Amino acid sequence: MNRIQFLDGLRGIAILLVICFHSYTRWPKFVPYGYQFSDFYLFKYGYLGVQLFFLISGFVILMSLEKNKTFIQFIYKRWLRLFPAMLIATILVYSTTQFLQERPSGIPELNAIIPGLFFIEPSWIKTFLGIKINPLEGAFWSLFVEFKFYFIFGISYFLMGKIKAIAIIFMLFIIAIFAEFFQIKYLNTFSHLLSFEYFGWFTSGSLAYLYFVNNQFKYISLCVLVSFIEMFKYLHDISALLYFIFILALFITPICFEKTRILFKNKLLLFFGLISYPLYLIHENALISLICKTNQLGLPIPNLLIPILPVLVLCIISYVIVTYFEPFVSKTIQKIILKLPSKFVLFLIPKT
Repeated sequence: MNRIQFLDGLRGIAILLVICFHSYTRWPKFVPYGYQFSDFYLFKYGYLGVQLFFLISGFVILMSLEKNKTFIQFIYKRWLRLFPAMLIATILVYSTTQFLQERPSGIPELNAIIPGLFFIEPSWIKTFLGIKINPLEGAFWSLFVEFKFYFIFGISYFLMGKIKAIAIIFMLFIIAIFAEFFQIKYLNTFSHLLSFEYFGWFTSGSLAYLYFVNNQFKYISLCVLVSFIEMFKYLHDISALLYFIFILALFITPICFEKTRILFKNKLLLFFGLISYPLYLIHENALISLICKTNQLGLPIPNLLIPILPVLVLCIISYVIVTYFEPFVSKTIQKIILKLPSKFVLFLIPKT
C-alpha cells in the first residue's frame, strides 16, 4: 500500500497542537509572556495532539503488521524507523544543552540519553534496577508508550490474528480503567507500567484502519465507541472533553469521507507531517530556550509571535534531519546488519 497522505496531514496537525501547547501553556514560568496565553483554548489543550498521534499509530501499526511475516521482522522495521532519528536527536539535544541553558528541565546528566536510545521508560529502570534517571526530553514519554504497544499488539497479532489482537489491547485498556476506578493497588501499578490506560486510542486507530480497508460501518462505530470510553475520564472537564471530540472528529473525517482528504493534503500540513517525528523529539526544551533568547534580543515582536522564529529554526533542523541525516544513519545500520551472519540477517529480513 502506498503512503497515505492524509495521515501525514493529520501528523502535521498533531505536531502543531503539541508545539502550541509547549510554546504558550506548558512553561509559563520560563517564557517571557508568562501566563498571558495559558487559558487560550487552542493552546491549553494542545497536549491532546499526542492522543491524535496515538490514533494514527493504531491505524498505521495494524497496516504495518499486515505487511510483515514475523513479529521479529515487524519489530526490526519499527526500530529501524524510529532509532535513527532518536539517535540524531539525542546527540543534538545533549550537545546543545550548554548553549540552551534556559531549558525548563535543566542541564541533563549523561545517563539521560539511556531511556530514549533504548526506548525504555525511566520508571522501568527505577522499578527493576532502583536507579532514577530523568529522560533527555519529557516528550519522549509517548515513544515509551508506543513501544509497549508495538510489542503487545505485535505478539498478539502473530499469535492470534488481527481481530483477537485488537480485542486484547482493548481488554488491557478496560483492565486499566477497572484498576484505576477501584484503586486496586498492584493491578493499577502493573497497568501503569505497561501504559494500558492509553491502549484505548490504539484500539480506536486499529478499528479505523479496518473500516478504511473493509468499508464496514461496524468498525467505525466501534472506533467512536472505544474513543468515548477513553474520553469518559475527562467528564469532569467539559472543555477537555470537547477538545477530545474535536481530535476524534479530525481523525475520522478523512477516513470516512474521501472528498475531505484534500483538506489534509495541503503542502503546509504535509510538510509538518514529514518532519513531525524529529521535530517532536527535539523541540520542547530547545523551543523554550530559543523563545527566551529571542526575547533577549529586544526586538519589537508581539508576545504572540515570539515563538515563530524559534519554531522556524527547529523546523529547518528537523527537515535536514529527516531529509539527509536520518536516511544516512538508516542505510548505515542496514549495511552493518547485512554484514552479520546470514542466518541472523534472514531472521530479521526473510526472503519474499
